[in-house]
Formats: sequence, C-alpha cells, structure tokens
Amino acid sequence: MAYGIAAVAARLARLVRNREAARGGARLALVLRVENVEMLRASIGPAMLEQMLDRLLRRLVTDLRLLPQSRSPGSAEIQGMLGILRQQAVPGLLARLQTICSAGVDLPDLRICPVVNAVIVSDESGRQDAAALYAHGRAALQGCSPFSAAGQLRFVEMLPQAGPVALSALAPDRIGLLFQPQICCDTGAVLALRVLPRIRMDDQDSCDLAELQPRLDDETLGLVTAQVLRQAFAALRVWDRMGARVPLLSLPLSDRALADPATADAILWELDRQDLPPERLEVEVTEPVGRHGGRLPVGASLQRLGTAGCAVALGEFGTGSAGLDDLRRFGMRRVRIGRNFIAGCDRRADQQRMILAILALAEHLGLATLADGVATQEEQAFLAQIGFNGVQGPAVAPPLEPAAVDDFLLAHGHSLPAPFDLRRKA
Repeated sequence: MAYGIAAVAARLARLVRNREAARGGARLALVLRVENVEMLRASIGPAMLEQMLDRLLRRLVTDLRLLPQSRSPGSAEIQGMLGILRQQAVPGLLARLQTICSAGVDLPDLRICPVVNAVIVSDESGRQDAAALYAHGRAALQGCSPFSAAGQLRFVEMLPQAGPVALSALAPDRIGLLFQPQICCDTGAVLALRVLPRIRMDDQDSCDLAELQPRLDDETLGLVTAQVLRQAFAALRVWDRMGARVPLLSLPLSDRALADPATADAILWELDRQDLPPERLEVEVTEPVGRHGGRLPVGASLQRLGTAGCAVALGEFGTGSAGLDDLRRFGMRRVRIGRNFIAGCDRRADQQRMILAILALAEHLGLATLADGVATQEEQAFLAQIGFNGVQGPAVAPPLEPAAVDDFLLAHGHSLPAPFDLRRKA
C-alpha cells in the first residue's frame, strides 16, 4: 500500500489486539465510500484517482488511527477498524472525519474534493467480527444520498444478534394494530386511517413490525402480513356498520413483503373475502422503490395491486432517490412528506422554501400531499394554508387502538359543521 500505510497499519493492528484483549470491550469500524468515483475516473484518469484514494486513506490512518482492510485498485470503498475503542470518543471521531471528508485531497497541481459518505459502526459487545461490522456499515450507507454535494456521515450501533422469531411467538393474539387518523385540510373530514402493526413480545412490551421484520423469515412475515390484513379489514367493516366514514386504510408495506407475489395475492383475497372494494386500500411504499426487494418483483406487485384498483402512495417523499418515472410507472396518487421537512415549518424560512418546492412539484405531477408528524397547531395551520391536502401527527391525533378509533370517529364526526344544502327547494 502506498505512502507507508502498511507499516502504520501493522502498528495499529497490534494496538487494537492488545487493547481488545485487555478490555474485551467495544469495537468501532469505518465504512467510507467515494460516491462520484466514476466521474473522477473519467475526468482525472485512473492513475490520479488511485493516488487520490491512497492519500485519503493515509489521512484516515493518521488522523483516525484506522486499521484499513486491503483495497482493490480503483475501488471506491474504504473500510477498516478504528484504534479508538471508547464510545465517548465518537463525537470527536465524527468531527475529525467531517474535516477529512470536506477538506479535499491535494495532488500535484490539483485539488480534488470528492463526494464522500461514511458510516462509523459501533459494537458495544465486542463479539461481532469485522466482516459483520463492515456489512452493517455498507447497509447503512444505502440510506445516504449519493447526490449530496457535501456528503453524509452516520453513526450506527450494531445490536447483539437475536435469533429468528419462532412462529409460535407470533400467534394471532400477539399481533395488534394501531390506527393513525389522517385529516383533510379543507373539510376537516377523515381522509384515511394509517395502519401501524404492533407485535407483543414475551416481556409484554410491544414493538413496531418494522423493527422486528429483519428477524422474521419469509414464511413468518407472510403469516404476519395476512393477519394484519385480516384485522385491518375487519375493523374497517365494523366502522362501516357504525356509519363512520373512513374512505380508505393506508397500509405501509416493505420492499421485502412486496417482493413476494403471495403478498398481493393475500391482499386481493382478503379484500374479496371481507367484501371490500380494492379502492378502500392504499399501499404505501418508501423510496427508493425496490432497493431491498428487487425492482422487478416489487414493481410487479405494485402494478398488479394498482390494476386491481388499490391506491399506491409514496412515503418519505423527497428523502430518497425515486425517479419521477416511478411515480408514473406505479400509478402513485399521493405522497407523504416526513417530519424532517415539517418540523418548525410555521416559523423557519428554510423549511418553508423546501416545503413549497416539494408542494409545487407534487401539484405539477397531480399528486395529493400528506404532511406527516405534525406536532403543533401552528404547523397544522401553516400546512393547510399553503395547500397540503391532508395532515397526520400528534397535533391531529395519536395512533389509536381500534376501540379508541370508534370513539374518535364518532366525536370527530359530530364536531364537523353540517354541510350546506344548496339545492333549490320546491
């Protein structure tokens, strides 16, 4: 390795081994990726690119005490273990890493500022091997935008691996649902109820299905999804019989669930069994569509559901890398704008400019808009004023148990003004 990195790395390797043996403690790994490597290769050539990557690696070794893994020529990824083993040092590490990534790399007669995304992975137990930490870091990098000019840095913790959840642990009585009301900004009426699956664990605590999903095998996930559909549609039938107007349910589904063709089968079968038209269900996906389940199978499921009449919505609009073509291809009708754009929108000019730009794009594409995570009445009033179609969040209504939804729908219906009858009387 160039510039004497091998000698420094050997000394750091001995340091890391000695300190781990003495403490048996935490380990920190770094996974770093140069996002614009192909553009740099085309503009400065492979030789200069390799020189730039080696100089960047040398600075990481010197300033962060990185023990690097061997890197194949031209590879845009740098990974290694950090010789600093204390969690308390992480803020300083991130600050130094930010300085390194933003400072650029000096070459003869040339200064290059690569776009760098990086993740520091912490293993408090010290039991995970380096390969597992690197894999966890690469997975976290998938959530970083490759188009951010300044790059992005993240710190993630790798929790102790838990074994797969047994089927018996997810009996139907352990699966419950919460429903979050979504309210129309124009009329105040309920637009939809968002379905939030919860799993009750052995310690009686409950967790989101999204948190537990990585521990579920495909068969178990399919059974859980079927039970969620059964409970959600049964609740919708109850509200219909009450005379409460709930136009549709909004159900978030992961790429992994949608990649299984059986999920679309289960949705359409359960709708038919409960005698509900497909228009009463909205399936929400998060961009980028198909990243974790494969675009072809996920796209096939979405197109099948859309053809049957189900609505398709895009969650966390503006934070991922979904192309505008995806919106048309999958027939998306609504987008959900997350809390990171909504927070403080009633008083922060930067948030207002961003929201107005997103709102203008959605309006131009003919998409309805839902503001998520609305925390104050002031935020809600501002969002309604600038033209959002719907809102949800603590300021509107918290996630509710099915029995509490009954009370909410009745009380909310009575609170709405009676519609004017403009027909001419005989």
